[in-house]
Amino acid sequence: MMTKRRWRLRRSLKPEVREVFALTSSLDEIRDRFEIVKITAEYEPQEAVEPTDPVPIIVGRRRERRLVDARWGLFPFWAKDSVHADLHGVLDKPIFERLVRKQRCIVPGTALATLREDGRLCHIVRMMPKEGGLFGMAGLYEEFVNGSGKLHRAFTIVTTDSRGGHGDVRSRMPLLLGDAEAEEWLNPDRKVSSAWPGFFDVPDEARWIVHTDVRRLERAVQA
Repeated sequence: MMTKRRWRLRRSLKPEVREVFALTSSLDEIRDRFEIVKITAEYEPQEAVEPTDPVPIIVGRRRERRLVDARWGLFPFWAKDSVHADLHGVLDKPIFERLVRKQRCIVPGTALATLREDGRLCHIVRMMPKEGGLFGMAGLYEEFVNGSGKLHRAFTIVTTDSRGGHGDVRSRMPLLLGDAEAEEWLNPDRKVSSAWPGFFDVPDEARWIVHTDVRRLERAVQA
């Protein structure tokens, strides 16, 4: 029976803020929502996906879309853009040129969350669409084969500065993709330019809601 990976709350000597996301939908829901034709990923619902965690992504244009394994965080992981990559920044950096042209992906999610740990308490702020369900975030991925011949895949989420009514909840906002935008984003023939920011959506007060919670770290359930 499939079980969800839960919050990993860990005690810290000083306040710590982590921006994560959730993916708790069923595999069938992900397949239907993004019109996936082939699934090769191993999937487990997660309440809190953190950097370096494995999580499936969607690649390929319509009628060729695949759900594949990946990990959150490009190599090297410590690089500034490995987890969140600013759209304007990736357009200006030669290192991202190949990824922007040919290796765009969609990162599925069901909620965004900010975990702020302070002493024995963890303050959890969750953002999600009012109507619930899945949303797609613009991403870039890379692949490499290690010495033993195993393929590894990693991704970063494309973001913009926080703006709108929820700007105080999260420092960076992922760029969201509707059905039409997802098709364009995954089409390698579609050139990405500086005009693209207006093409994306971001979480706002009109369509997204915020829930807050406080938990004691001693009661944390380990993944």
